[in-house]
Order: sequence, then C-alpha cells, then structure tokens
Amino acid sequence: MATSKALMQRLQSDAAKAEAQAVAAKQRVRAAKAELKRTRKLYKAEKKAAKQARKKFAAARTAARKPKPSPRKPSRVAQDAVRAPAAKAHAVKSKAPKRVPVSRKPRRARQPHAAAARDPMRSAADVAKSVIERLQSPAPSPAPEAPADPVVGKDSPEGNP
Repeated sequence: MATSKALMQRLQSDAAKAEAQAVAAKQRVRAAKAELKRTRKLYKAEKKAAKQARKKFAAARTAARKPKPSPRKPSRVAQDAVRAPAAKAHAVKSKAPKRVPVSRKPRRARQPHAAAARDPMRSAADVAKSVIERLQSPAPSPAPEAPADPVVGKDSPEGNP
C-alpha cells in the first residue's frame, strides 16, 4: 500500500502538534505545582501567625484579669470564739492513743543480674572444631587406684597397738 506524500506531511504535522501540546501541558503542570507550593507556604505562614496571635491574646487576657479578692481574715475576737470550742473538743480527743509514725526504710538498690554466659549459642563451626579435637586427642588414661587393702608394716600406726 503506497502512502501519498500529502498523507506523510499531514501525519508529520500532527505528530509535531501533539509534541508541542505535550510540552505545553508539561509547562502548565509545572506552573500549577509551583502555584500550589506558593499557596502551601502562604497557608503555613498564616497558620503560624494565627497561632501567635492566639498566644498573645491569651497572655493579654490573663494579664488583664483582675485577681480574685482573697477572703478577709476574721478579726482576733472572732478567731478566739472559733478556737474555744475546738480546744474543748481537742481535749476530749486527746485521751485517745496517738499513732506513732512508722519509719519506713528506703528501698534497696536493685542488684545487677549475674552476667549471662559469654556466648550461649556456639556456631556450628565451633562445635565441629571441638568435636574433632576431642576425637583426635588420645583417650584419657585411667587414674591409678589406691590398693584396697593397704599393707600394714612396722612403721604404720595401725601395726603398733
């Protein structure tokens, strides 16, 4: 199937247009991303400013508040009148046995645990090496036994009664 020269030119121009549109779209995406980044920065700055303003407002509000008036202390006469019945009641209560404060011992310092085995899990190579060494070493000779019936001679204390 033969393609005409006009069709080839049209396809080539369509490809160039599509390429130009792709480049333009890429530029628009980059511009949108940059705009989004600027908007996010502005949002964060405004949020921070609002938080600082709230803090300043709270500090100013607490500074501007008038302190609550403290209750007035009763006069000396009123204090004596209040204390008199309490003193009588205290005298009655004083007959009860007083509790002796319990002295508490301070807690003992925690003792460190005994050190764990240096290497609880030996590698297979270490185990194999120790087995080979044990097999290649000569068998241990039995220890000479002491005679069951010792010879009693003149020099022994058992021989001289």
